[in-house]
Amino acid sequence: MNQIEEGILKTEVSELCTILIDVLKRGKDVDPARLSTLTPEQWEKFLAIAATQRVTPLLFNRLKKKGLDKAVPSEIYVTLKDVFLQNIMRIMKMSAQSLLVIKALNSANIPTIPLKGIVMANSIYESIGLREMSDFDLLVPPEKLTKSLEILIDMGYKPVESFCLDSLIQTGKHLPCCIKKGHVNIEIHWNITYPNMCYSIDPYELWEKAIPVQILDYETLMLSPEDFLLHICLHTSYQHQFDFGLRPFCDIAEVVDHFGSTLNWQTVMKRATQRGWARGVYLALIIASEFVGADVPKDVLERLRPEDMTDSVLHTVGTQILTEKSFTASVPEHFAKLLAQKSLMDQIKIFMKRVFLPRGTIAAQYLVAADSFKVYIYYPRRFIDVLLRHGRTFRYVMKHNESDASLKALLERKALISDWLSGT
Repeated sequence: MNQIEEGILKTEVSELCTILIDVLKRGKDVDPARLSTLTPEQWEKFLAIAATQRVTPLLFNRLKKKGLDKAVPSEIYVTLKDVFLQNIMRIMKMSAQSLLVIKALNSANIPTIPLKGIVMANSIYESIGLREMSDFDLLVPPEKLTKSLEILIDMGYKPVESFCLDSLIQTGKHLPCCIKKGHVNIEIHWNITYPNMCYSIDPYELWEKAIPVQILDYETLMLSPEDFLLHICLHTSYQHQFDFGLRPFCDIAEVVDHFGSTLNWQTVMKRATQRGWARGVYLALIIASEFVGADVPKDVLERLRPEDMTDSVLHTVGTQILTEKSFTASVPEHFAKLLAQKSLMDQIKIFMKRVFLPRGTIAAQYLVAADSFKVYIYYPRRFIDVLLRHGRTFRYVMKHNESDASLKALLERKALISDWLSGT
């Protein structure tokens, strides 16, 4: 067990999590006795942990590969196998539905780059059933957004909410999720980063480096190996504050293994630094290396390591990854930062900053043109909306954060991770 795992697992994470990590970890031998001695209740909890970490199909695969399947009770093995087989059918269906959208857009001369899950399942993992997928993310050029949405609507999809495109482009990176009964949910992206953030990039540079990829029987494009890896790191660190569990780190390990020597680590480090992603990329890579055995070169980790990196940060991130997902999602990042402040004045400053958002953000949220004077009318409404949305949570946390140790720890973790990633 490495230093990071030791620091995390001694205090806050159960033995079942250590077993899950060891089974998933590449090159890690596991004593079958650790599994054969588990009680039925422990097995039930073990499967629940794997499900919340979104790695159940991969767990089934690793148990077989490491010869641990004989230590698994027959009824548990059948459950795992059923989940794996069901995921194969589900991903194949979702991939086929996604492919219809890709072909429709391509037929209208709209280039597409599928993102994350569908590429991982169809091209990176050795089997299509090893990677779970909840929706379909697709990148199109910014100037093709309107036409792309029109095509989706013609295919029977509809956005889940109304929006003003001009305002949304100033504040977002994708259109509202488009849904169609019985079909995969679709998010049309024009970028992989939000604007005006420390990690924002120009989306056109992604297209210049894209490479071919096969989705079922169709050839389309994917991000370059380096950008694909960087996107996973960005998504799990800056954009989701390590709330996505172990799956992103399994993805990183698979990407590194799949591309092997063709993955240019010098390019990875250069782009991570130039784009302002280095801190998040380092954390994602070091966790992937230590937790699941991603073959990240040690010199890459040494060169990316920020000067202010400490074991405390790594332990905090690791604990956050292994904390129950619905619990970590119960307190938004900005809300956690507010509640973590000791000074009432600092709390007020953060609260007001969340109320008085940039004009473009308010315009996108309330469906008005960004250059309209009506934007100012919606700031009082924003104030009320924030109170209504978070008032109940705020009262609960203020009442229980001193007596509820797990809640207090969550607030402190989220605030620390957010501050560290931003360099504060």
